[in-house]
Amino acid sequence: MMAPATITNNSWTGRDYAWLFLAMFPAAILSWGIHEGAHYLMGRALGYRMWISFNQVGLVEGDYASLLHRNLVSAAGPMITAVQAVLAWWFVRKTKALWAYALVFLTVWTRLLALVISLVSIPNDEARISLSLGLPIWVLPSISVAFMLWFTVLASRTLQVGWKGNLVAYLGASIVTPLIVFSDKLLFFG
Repeated sequence: MMAPATITNNSWTGRDYAWLFLAMFPAAILSWGIHEGAHYLMGRALGYRMWISFNQVGLVEGDYASLLHRNLVSAAGPMITAVQAVLAWWFVRKTKALWAYALVFLTVWTRLLALVISLVSIPNDEARISLSLGLPIWVLPSISVAFMLWFTVLASRTLQVGWKGNLVAYLGASIVTPLIVFSDKLLFFG
């Protein structure tokens, strides 16, 4: 078995691209897990009975006692995703590990997807909070995406990922995202 890849001389090989692609799968499971887990734990901390799946969290019954509680539960996922972006960037900077780049890339990927879904369908996390504060639906999601993008760009520059590496990350994320979403529907809502 090959050891996990790190970029030591700033030149990428086919092995590095393969490692990045493969790293997207466990990184996505971890990313979705901590994001949804943060929503769940915030709801539980506020005293609610919650349910959780790979891609969703909700109340077992009833409604939130206040708009503040709904916003806190909505904010918990994006906040932990922001922490993930910072920590993954830090790991990239310190270790040059490709698995950490997969984690930072997924932060911007997931929040950008949430923004797009919010604009064409049901408001998600930051969009829901934006609307509750009387802001346009895109304001807080755009700030979130910009924050995650900043750390992704920093990490990309550190590793000199380039367009090929980012294309590989994009392809990996594009494959794993529907797998998570559809497995969620099959396992929890089938």
